[in-house]
Amino acid sequence: MKLAKIINGLDLNILNFQDVEISDMTNDSREAKKNSLFIAVKGKNFDGNDFIDKACKNGATAVLTHFAPAKNYRIPVLISSDMNRDQTVMAKNFFLNPLSSIRTIGVTGTNGKTTTTYILRSIFSQNEKTGVIGTIRNIIGDEIIETQNTTPEPVTLYRIFDKMKTKGVKTLLMEVSSHGLKLNRVFGVEFDSAIFTNLTQDHLDFHGTMTDYRKSKEMLFKMIKKDGFAVINGDDKNHQHFISAAENKKSFTFGIRNKNTDWIIDIKSLSLDGSRFTLTEKSEDKTFEVFVPLVGDYNIYNAACSFVTAYNFNIKPSIILDGIKNVPQVDGRFEKFMDKRGFYIVVDYAHSPDALERLLRTVKRLTKNRVITLFGCGGDRDREKRPIMGKIATHLSDYVLITSDNPRTEDPEEIIKEILAGVKEKNWVVELNRARAIKKAFLMARDNDTIVIAGKGHEDYQIIGTKKYHFDDREEVKKHLK
Repeated sequence: MKLAKIINGLDLNILNFQDVEISDMTNDSREAKKNSLFIAVKGKNFDGNDFIDKACKNGATAVLTHFAPAKNYRIPVLISSDMNRDQTVMAKNFFLNPLSSIRTIGVTGTNGKTTTTYILRSIFSQNEKTGVIGTIRNIIGDEIIETQNTTPEPVTLYRIFDKMKTKGVKTLLMEVSSHGLKLNRVFGVEFDSAIFTNLTQDHLDFHGTMTDYRKSKEMLFKMIKKDGFAVINGDDKNHQHFISAAENKKSFTFGIRNKNTDWIIDIKSLSLDGSRFTLTEKSEDKTFEVFVPLVGDYNIYNAACSFVTAYNFNIKPSIILDGIKNVPQVDGRFEKFMDKRGFYIVVDYAHSPDALERLLRTVKRLTKNRVITLFGCGGDRDREKRPIMGKIATHLSDYVLITSDNPRTEDPEEIIKEILAGVKEKNWVVELNRARAIKKAFLMARDNDTIVIAGKGHEDYQIIGTKKYHFDDREEVKKHLK
């Protein structure tokens, strides 16, 4: 494709313009090849401008950068004032807008994004090929593609979109993170529907304030197509902000406590085997009985918003109910194990105050004996939530093992000191080594107890310093099961 076609619609400062042929785009100089366009991204620890020479040596015939290089190059140099926005538009042009033929559903919120996309996949995949882009992995039909970010950088994202189009995907279910929205990674994507699950404290290391965090998520609802619609958790105190962000698009609200929502949830039963509830559409006075084999009222919210979304795409209720009933276990999301000695183990990704509180309240409600909780907080991330999570864990558990999560470049002992600043109870012990902490939990557990291992969920690594080591809570659990 010619360069002029790729940059169509952009206002760039261009040095040495030539309408060269472009056969690929990359932000990794090692992957640059003949006729490729190199995107010199400035990251936290590196600047792509330092690698332009290497990209050119490997065959790059054009460069996109955030400022004019000191060196003069014979190839076109495109200077952008907003790298993420401009490379997103360029990727969309280069891959010929692959989403134009794919129904695209975006899911945002602090918690519930992954589970909601998996429930939706279980519904839609009964009749068509679906794709998922999310925290755990990307999926095209039955093909699994490992991922690094919830919302990948633009060129990678559009490469995935293009592959989905080629493979015949009809519906894409996409987790859309606040980072991805604020950094313009999904700029120009048009969504057929957008879902808001909830908003609670998280990622303040990046956003600074809850207002900025909320407004970043609101951006998704401004990207809904004219004939699209929003599905919004009416029990969340921020729901009116998201209705407003959707502007004149249709909005459908759902809730348990808020009886003014379009869809009313009435919980019938909760158990470790799943949840039963009714979902009533007020305007048509239609009620549906729903069973979801996932635990907790937060999964009732996830199932409800999935039902409402599919229903408004005119999917038959019987198909929707079957999809929800048969949703598989989501990795690291209230993932249950049973020890023959008579106690349960729950591994969950809960790493924010609200998620941890919801998790522990659910476990406490369903546990006959003691709740033993193991958790830590990640390093180089929102420090404000550490004492809050310490208070929640010790207040809602009978015993707590405080351990390392992903300390990254922070001192693990200092992280734990900040957790303990919020603790008033005496029902805790510190064990920095996560593997030993899990072993201690098993040694403590008795009949009808539940061990909760929170924070890492599906992750199969631990980041200590700048190195990533293999570590999987679920593997550790299996070592100790009898």
